[in-house]
Amino acid sequence: MITIARAAFVVAAGMPVVLAASPYKVDTRDDVVASVRTMAHDLVSYYKGNQTGQVPGLLPGPPPSGPYYWWHGAVFWSTLIDYWHLTGDDSYNKIITEALLWQGAGTTDTSSFLPPNQTASLGNDDQCTWALAALLAAENRFPDPPNQAAGWVKAAQNVFEQQYARYQMEVEKGDCEAGGLRWQIPLINTGYDYKNSEYLPLDEQTVWLMRSLSHV
Repeated sequence: MITIARAAFVVAAGMPVVLAASPYKVDTRDDVVASVRTMAHDLVSYYKGNQTGQVPGLLPGPPPSGPYYWWHGAVFWSTLIDYWHLTGDDSYNKIITEALLWQGAGTTDTSSFLPPNQTASLGNDDQCTWALAALLAAENRFPDPPNQAAGWVKAAQNVFEQQYARYQMEVEKGDCEAGGLRWQIPLINTGYDYKNSEYLPLDEQTVWLMRSLSHV
């Protein structure tokens, strides 16, 4: 399940784990909701972006200043969107919305998860992970951002169109033998010559969602 995968990310990313008798119960739905509410509270305790002088949407990092990279934030917020959707607890909706908007869902119709403070290591896969968080918000009907913002669907669609255009540039140059998009977006970044296929799940989910919305 995707929620289990996201939970595994927390451990893999370096959050401390204490082995002890489990305080969680899963015997009934109420037990499950109570347990995940505690987990969500613990998870959010690692987030400092809503404190004075910090950057909304970011987890502590990147190394060496902290263990987390930009894309980790997108997985973090996706997890909390799932949490809201499955439990109905809207305690964290305000910081979720602030995080997605601050990191690039933005306030215009062209917003597309390209924050200037991430340029030095901005990859297509990173941008795609944030776009997938926006798609998750749209799919789960997470409350829309303020009227002046692009909206979750539009922000993800903008990323899709940008990445498609980048791929088409590779096709026109005859540079698609290795497949996929280039890892990094800026030409000067280390890793620009690497390729990956993170674009594909965004491609599939964007097309599916746009078709679904056209029938609503």
